Amino acid sequence: MISGADLIITCPHCEALAKVFSIASGNPFGTIGWSDGYRDSPMMPTAPRIARCQSCGKAFWTGQAQSIGYLLPEQGDAQRKPEWQAAPYLEPLDEAGLMNALSEGLGCSAELELELRVAIWWRGNDAFRREDAPVGHATSPEACANMERLIEMMHESDEDLLLFRAEALRHLGRFDEMEETLRGVYCSDYWPAKSRLLELGKAEDRKLRVLFTMELPEEENALNPQG
Repeated sequence: MISGADLIITCPHCEALAKVFSIASGNPFGTIGWSDGYRDSPMMPTAPRIARCQSCGKAFWTGQAQSIGYLLPEQGDAQRKPEWQAAPYLEPLDEAGLMNALSEGLGCSAELELELRVAIWWRGNDAFRREDAPVGHATSPEACANMERLIEMMHESDEDLLLFRAEALRHLGRFDEMEETLRGVYCSDYWPAKSRLLELGKAEDRKLRVLFTMELPEEENALNPQG
């Protein structure tokens, strides 16, 4: 992975400066795909879609912030624009932070509410992204209420969202409804995920599971035996 230029934005609320990282190049090796649809790609990180301003404390969608330029240290921008250099990087929000953002009105349309609720779901599941997790999925009342809302919003959705809906139903132990939802998934691209979810449902398994991993090519593993 090679880091790229930092995007400089201003907070939509108070116009305070902030930096957003970028990568110039990356690769998918090391990616782990999870049954809730989240992909952890250490060599292809993405900037946060939702952040909280470190100056005024208000949450905002980063895509709605005004961009004012790029910080390119190799071209001397750090010396010419010290206020850009001093700007803090945007930090991703955890489950509680995203729930607060939702309560503050960031889910102001059905599309934005859905994206925000999926992010809440994923962050709640982060604690269980390991094989020895004792429970295997978020179980707090707030997390369950969020899943119930996702299930409602994804009814009769596109096939990729039906996979999300089926996974939320599986977490809640509603296996018959999960199977019924998966009947709406026909695209061959989604068959491996559909088959795995059906297998887990038949076993009444409610844990978050790994669907796939992308390993380094054999020649790279040979060059890096310690990983």
